[in-house]
Amino acid sequence: MPSQLRLCLGPALMPDFMTGALFHAILAWPTVKETDSYQRISEELMAGVIRLANAEDPVEVQWIKDEWPQFNWPSIEARAQKPKSALGYLNKRLTQRMAAAKVAIGKSHEQLFDEPVTLPKGVTSTSINQLCQLIKTDVSIDNAENIEKRVWRTSLPIIHLAMAAQLMLAGKFNDRTEFGADLQDIEFYRDAVHLAGAFELVVANHPEFAVKGDQLTQIRWFE
Repeated sequence: MPSQLRLCLGPALMPDFMTGALFHAILAWPTVKETDSYQRISEELMAGVIRLANAEDPVEVQWIKDEWPQFNWPSIEARAQKPKSALGYLNKRLTQRMAAAKVAIGKSHEQLFDEPVTLPKGVTSTSINQLCQLIKTDVSIDNAENIEKRVWRTSLPIIHLAMAAQLMLAGKFNDRTEFGADLQDIEFYRDAVHLAGAFELVVANHPEFAVKGDQLTQIRWFE
């Protein structure tokens, strides 16, 4: 099985809420071995929108299904019939991605912004270990080595997208631990995907990220 994933998003391919659902899901479950969870969670998020829309405007739901017949509507509708979505650890995983993005931005700050990062008091270097110490509260893990293993390394396939999302959210909210973009906020997803594309080479060429270009998930936008 190939190590690289490719995800195509945008209004040319799907309704806006599906772009949001797939964006959330790939951030949370970014590896090939997690494809089943990625698929399930993306459908759960889509089903949440359909559940509300069925109650308010079932004609609109039918139009969406007719307009985009390529999606697995029987599965999405079956999930929508349940009173609650089974989203599991989605929010926890998204929080971990945003925390990993802070580490990545600190590590690559000079390459991204052409200026060195300002280190907080008590931090003497931008080593991955010390940067992981800074996100202990975010991820509720005390040991930096565990953070590096469980949060940092698992985030690497999608770290360029996490960085883009973190920078955009920080621009709106000053600091952001959780990822809470609206599924319908197409402008956010468009800008994040384009920004992530600009970060791909930075991540792939960084000697301490230890992730090869063909291991990064490719996210492409279609208008």
